[in-house]
Amino acid sequence: MKVIDLAQIPPPLIIGERLNTQGSKKAKAMVLKEDFDGLVTLGREQVEDGAHCIDVCVATTERSDEIDFMKKLVKRLSLEVEAPLVIDSTDPKVVEDAILQIPGKPIINSINLEGDGTRFHSLAPLMSKYGLPAVAMCIGPDGMAKTAQEKIDVAKLLYETGKNYNLKPWQFIFDVLTFTLATGEAEYANSAVETLSGISLIKKEMKGCFTSLGLSNVSFGLPSNARKIVNSVFLHHSIKAGLDAVIINARDIIPMSDIEPAQLKLAEDLIFNKHTNALSDLITYFEGTKASSVNAPKKSDLNPDWDYDKKCHFRIVNRLKEGIETDVVGSITNRVLKKLGGETHQYQTVSLLREHPDLAHEAAVETLNDVLLPAMKEVGDKFGAGELILPFVLKSAECMKSAVAELEKYLIKKQGVSKGKLVICTVYGDVHDIGKNLVKTIISNNGYSVFDLGKQVPIARIMEKIKEVDADAVGLSALLVSTSKQMNVFVENARQMNLKIPVLCGGAAINSDYINRVAKSDSIYAPGVFYCKTAFDGLRVMNTLMSPEKEVFLNKWRDKIQSWKDKPSTTSAKEEIPQSQITPVSPPIPPRLDVETRLEPKDIDLYKIWEYLNKKSLFVLSWGIRGEGAKDLGVQPERLYAEWKDRVVKEKLFSPRIVYGYFRCHNQDRKLAVESKGGTVVFDFPRSSKGKRLCITDYFGENDVVAFQAVTVGTEVSLKIDELNSQDKYTDAYYLHGLAVETAEALAEWTHMRIRNELKIDSNQGLRYSWGYPSCPDVSQHELVWKLIDPVKSGMNLTEAGQIIPEQSTAAIVVHHPEAEYFLL
Repeated sequence: MKVIDLAQIPPPLIIGERLNTQGSKKAKAMVLKEDFDGLVTLGREQVEDGAHCIDVCVATTERSDEIDFMKKLVKRLSLEVEAPLVIDSTDPKVVEDAILQIPGKPIINSINLEGDGTRFHSLAPLMSKYGLPAVAMCIGPDGMAKTAQEKIDVAKLLYETGKNYNLKPWQFIFDVLTFTLATGEAEYANSAVETLSGISLIKKEMKGCFTSLGLSNVSFGLPSNARKIVNSVFLHHSIKAGLDAVIINARDIIPMSDIEPAQLKLAEDLIFNKHTNALSDLITYFEGTKASSVNAPKKSDLNPDWDYDKKCHFRIVNRLKEGIETDVVGSITNRVLKKLGGETHQYQTVSLLREHPDLAHEAAVETLNDVLLPAMKEVGDKFGAGELILPFVLKSAECMKSAVAELEKYLIKKQGVSKGKLVICTVYGDVHDIGKNLVKTIISNNGYSVFDLGKQVPIARIMEKIKEVDADAVGLSALLVSTSKQMNVFVENARQMNLKIPVLCGGAAINSDYINRVAKSDSIYAPGVFYCKTAFDGLRVMNTLMSPEKEVFLNKWRDKIQSWKDKPSTTSAKEEIPQSQITPVSPPIPPRLDVETRLEPKDIDLYKIWEYLNKKSLFVLSWGIRGEGAKDLGVQPERLYAEWKDRVVKEKLFSPRIVYGYFRCHNQDRKLAVESKGGTVVFDFPRSSKGKRLCITDYFGENDVVAFQAVTVGTEVSLKIDELNSQDKYTDAYYLHGLAVETAEALAEWTHMRIRNELKIDSNQGLRYSWGYPSCPDVSQHELVWKLIDPVKSGMNLTEAGQIIPEQSTAAIVVHHPEAEYFLL
């Protein structure tokens, strides 16, 4: 469900440790009870807390069915948790069987050369066969490596042995090993220092390999309230030494800035063995400290004695919008007073600024560049480091917007202070714009003039706007693979028209390889085509393009593109498609055929629909409430959800509509032929190349019944989101958009349940498949659905690319077969 790079920027790759029976009593109890739902929830919670991957170990002495249990669990995890897995077992057979259940590539935990190296030689062939990385413990024939030199020596031995299996450097994630500092034994007093040195040596001498740690080992045996502090401080220094990955409970990590100086000193004294009493001092301190006082970030209130610059900075970083205008005026006033040779003070004097417009303009520019923009940069850095979640970033952006609005009153308009001009839009055929709106918010609040053309924008309109405003760059966004092709079309048009403008590209449909391909097509597009994964990536590119370093930056980029080589495509002889392994079942009897059922807003109770809403999807995926940054959320997600539901109903922001219908269908030549009053409509669904080689058509017989449905929350919500954005209420727009998306999914689930009831089948029988997802990715097939149930009458239209308008809408084919499952192509 999600791809994760081993090399995280910023590091480390976090591997959640809680779903491991060897280290978690909770996980072990769930395994013994066969509580698969609980284990999946445990895995999902780790992702919500910031883990990139999940370590999975189900071995217990009380059970003898490790293989079967692991197979069932990893299959559930792969389908239900948005994170790759790390397979942890001492039995190579368990590891291989688990690998075969996973649609992507997991990490193996772990290999080593202990004894005769049996474990390494049994797992290395799997690494080679399936192209998998593994955690390589620095354990050699003589046991665990303790000194830095021993660690690098064992790492080299592991690597050289791996050459016999054609293993590549990236397949080695060296666990440098750390030992507890709680024993007080002289032998282990410097173990943490040796570990840090070992990390540095491996990163220096083993190019292309990775490093990792089972971090919590370092504090094993210490008081529980001390462990989080020691672990967090040790992690900080490990990352500085070059650590790439860490196995840890992400919830327990504390930012260094939130650790009290006294606690930080005690931890560092122990880690670096600064004196003989380091261990006893730390234990004495924490035994007298309440656990709750550790790991409680302390937010200082704004100090009224601070100067105006510091107040402005503090307000933006801490999202304190009220009073920002006063502090901005105070900052500008004090700068003008300095220029006049007077004393600064804590009182703003607007009349003074009006008397000296030139000085006020100059001071306003300084306040923008020296105070406001650095504050937003800090917000961006915290977001990039995982310390802030997106709603907090938007709150800071609202604060920044108010500050800039006040500051602009003192600028001489003809001179302007814009750092540059960016034309931005969602490409033609694409109706999704939440990502594009975030980019606009972040970049405009960092001193740039952003000209937002909206969504579904034709190439000609983009070209016109670039020339009209003399833009410095253009930003293009696309959600779908089909619409992302417009980016290539734009670049080709820019070449032909000799339009020398840098292009910033973003969106879920693209990656760096795709953008490199666009940039290098025919010849390198000299002005630059840049892949911007996040809004802050876009900001960094804009800042560089508008800086004196622009040419150096572009030259390096051109050299990089010149040396970049596209991945060769793998082609093979056309395989014979296997016969379906699915046995058709007797079709249910529908209440009516070839007649659409339509439900209007008056027929739909939103509160009943919301009973089908996936709250975890709303909170984590749509609202981005996860990880360290979620800890300071001002309101509880449940309360926020309740408030937004009441607001939606009170202000009539949603106008839900539903249409569905039943049709006779036939599995003919492995295509699904659907009879309707308008003629036969034929669906040619793609077939998976993996596992059972499934296709949706397989679930239907020669004479069968199929249902189609389409739902929408209506057009009003899109207008309201645009209105909120225009009023600089970015956070409200973000929350409303997320609720609208998840409400559309809830409408679809409610409709599916209604269809099951009408067909008189079990409430969990069959599945619905929506276009755009792995089992049927081609959204252009929406046109066939529209011929059958005519969603246009319910307010739903299609773009040329097949996307549904309004954006918060979805359509699906409903399969009644009890063996139906989701699969990847």
